[in-house]
Amino acid sequence: MLISGPGVTNASRVLGGWCFFMALYFFSPLAIIHSDNTIFSQFIGWGYFVPASFGAFLYLYCRSAIIDKPFQLRDILHSLPLLLCLIINIDFLLTSPLEKIEIVNSGQREEYIVFITRLLVISQAFIYLAFSFQLIIKFKNSADSYLSNFNPNIFAWLWLLLSLYGAIWLIETLAIILGGNFILAIINDLLFFSLIYSISMTQWRYPTLFNIHGLMPISDNKNEVKSSPDAFDSDTRKKLLDNIITFMNEERPYLNNDLTLNILAKYLDLSSHHLSEILNQQANKNFYQFVNEYRINFICQRMITEENSKILDLAMAAGFSSKSTFNAVFKQMKGLTPSQYRKHLKQNA
Repeated sequence: MLISGPGVTNASRVLGGWCFFMALYFFSPLAIIHSDNTIFSQFIGWGYFVPASFGAFLYLYCRSAIIDKPFQLRDILHSLPLLLCLIINIDFLLTSPLEKIEIVNSGQREEYIVFITRLLVISQAFIYLAFSFQLIIKFKNSADSYLSNFNPNIFAWLWLLLSLYGAIWLIETLAIILGGNFILAIINDLLFFSLIYSISMTQWRYPTLFNIHGLMPISDNKNEVKSSPDAFDSDTRKKLLDNIITFMNEERPYLNNDLTLNILAKYLDLSSHHLSEILNQQANKNFYQFVNEYRINFICQRMITEENSKILDLAMAAGFSSKSTFNAVFKQMKGLTPSQYRKHLKQNA
């Protein structure tokens, strides 16, 4: 269900692969228990090194969840940590099932191989965690710079996901430092299973949960705003900002829920880079903040003049594309929910 079918996203496919690899990992103890069965016995040991792929799955999930980017051939490179672990331990993996069980039970594996393997597994977890944080920061900056209609809570949820993932690996590291603490290892496995299961079920119910419509891959954005020397002096930026504000007040382009930096720049006969520079340098706001302040002010004014209007109707009229986006942006900018704000207005009328 997570791998194929109509409407299945690339994020769901990544999660499907992740769940399959996790199943192999948790299946490993069963392979030893049923070692007398020739089919099960062949799998002994292979699942031990699966966690070396978890960092790559996290990174690919974050990428595909935000922009629904499909898997590419070069993404195979992300399997290197797992492949290295398998290569380093190939002598163990190719021995007979009974010899594998004896090695596992007696702990006769060479210490330097065990150390290198654990170092690879732990290192890839934190390296990919850093990559994922960096990726989300870039997407957040890109969304703020180019889009006016996305739910800011998406990034808060992703920060939480990465934080929980990092905490799990910190516990895993602590368990190794303490000499392979069994209780911590069990708790960690349960936490990991619960985290991935929860994400998978949520992703299945809401396939576009973290997707930001209109956000391009960082490397594919031809009009990406790049840092460069300022194109305008302060006086010129001030005059241009006055023109932009006049246009916003008179033409109200923010009522268009598909408004982007490039669209507004075309309205104003400016390049997207110059428009971004004016907003950032002169107004001290990114495009997302600049546009949504107009939308929120539009709604707040209508709450006063149209007391009986439904808040959601006002939100849609102001240019918001969904209730969740509107509620998140309103709370972010006003510090209150829309209902609380309307109640506050009535109390102070």
